[in-house]
Amino acid sequence: MFDFLKKPRTEYSKMAQTMNGMYLMIQTLLPKIQKTTDIDAFNEKILVLAYIARKGVLDRMEKNNWAWETYIIVPSISRKATTLFDAFAKTVGEIDHIAEELDLTGIVNEIMEKGDAFYQLERSLPESAIKDI
Repeated sequence: MFDFLKKPRTEYSKMAQTMNGMYLMIQTLLPKIQKTTDIDAFNEKILVLAYIARKGVLDRMEKNNWAWETYIIVPSISRKATTLFDAFAKTVGEIDHIAEELDLTGIVNEIMEKGDAFYQLERSLPESAIKDI
C-alpha cells in the first residue's frame, strides 16, 4: 500500500552509502597524492571516483530532485546528520578539486556530464561493480 514511500528512501540511503564510500576513498587518496611525485599513478582512481559520483550521486539527485537543505547521514563525514549540500561538497566537490590538481578537469567533467568518457569507462568496469553503485 505504501510502496511509493520506500523507493525514494531506498535511493536516498544508497546515495548516502555511495557518499560514505567516496569520502573514505578520497581521504585515503589525498595523503598519497600529496606525497608522490608520480601523480599519474592516481588518474584511474580519480576517473572511477568521478564515475561513481555521476552514477551513485548525481543521477539519483537529478532523478529525485532532492533539496540541498535535506539532511543526510554519511557516517564517514559526520556522526550527526549533515546537509546534502555539505556531503556533496565533501565528496563530489572534492573530486573536482583533486581533478584540478592532477590536470584531469576536462575528462572528469566529461564523465560527470555523461559524455563519451563516461560510457568508455563504464564499458571497462565489471558489471558487478556497476550494480553495486
